[in-house]
Amino acid sequence: MSWCRHPADTHSPPTQQQEETSIPETHQNKSGSTPETLSRQREREGLLTLIFRRLRRLRWARQRRVHEDRLRWLAQRRQTRRPPPLPDALRSAWLQHVDQAHPHWQPGPDGWKLAAHALVQFFDASAAEAPHACALPSRAADLVWHLWLELDPEGLTAWQRSRYGRVLPHRAHPPDEDASEALARCLVRASRIEQRWPVWDTLPLVFRVDGLLRTPGGWAYTRREDGVVLHRDLDPFGCSDRKAWRHDELRAASLLAYGLIGVNEAGPLKPGASDHGSGGGTGCGSGGGDGGCGDGGGCGSSCGSSCGSGCGS
Repeated sequence: MSWCRHPADTHSPPTQQQEETSIPETHQNKSGSTPETLSRQREREGLLTLIFRRLRRLRWARQRRVHEDRLRWLAQRRQTRRPPPLPDALRSAWLQHVDQAHPHWQPGPDGWKLAAHALVQFFDASAAEAPHACALPSRAADLVWHLWLELDPEGLTAWQRSRYGRVLPHRAHPPDEDASEALARCLVRASRIEQRWPVWDTLPLVFRVDGLLRTPGGWAYTRREDGVVLHRDLDPFGCSDRKAWRHDELRAASLLAYGLIGVNEAGPLKPGASDHGSGGGTGCGSGGGDGGCGDGGGCGSSCGSSCGSGCGS
């Protein structure tokens, strides 16, 4: 039996090395691409990346411009006209009344500005919530309103017509009337006037002015970290009572139930929020305290609000 040898087997090892060295060298990667091809691919990819990056930047810039234009539009829409100045006679009467009725209370011109600003804020809230009523949670602002009605009712009517186009009637809450929803309307609208969040943000000025000025017989409103709004009655010397009255009608769930805010505006319930008040307070509008407003326009500690506005004509 004879074996036939393959022609390739006849080559000696030196001959194989010579043939291998005679093969031309080409620098290729695993995919078979040459360096020149890879360089062109990298340049092409870099150019495409640069184009896409610039397109994204243009899109972002356009979105930013649209967002900024919308913010400016909303700011112009929310901006209210500068209110007409309150008469100087009213300012003098308010300061004189304060000196006579409360000699120990010295709010001064700065206090007058805060009280007047709070009253105008309440007027704006009442006009925006028409024809529904709003409750005024400030004794200092209510004093300005009462004095204006006594001194110059025609001037008050002209002032309101020049700003709102109609008159906001002064109405005292009857003792058996629940002013909870009216107070909630005032909170939501006044917060939106100040561009604040009505659920967790700082209370608007009309709710804080009595506490800032330590108004005798006023109501010092505060908001806890869990969103619960409390008020404490102020004594004739402007000192707050230890007992706090809880206002569950000013919480997110109640504002949502009244239809004053939306679901997104209500937001999630913060941790630690509970239905329990502090300081042994009771819910406003639940029958606790003295009830509604009396004949003089003052209100008891059950609702912490004085005279409301009919807001309709």
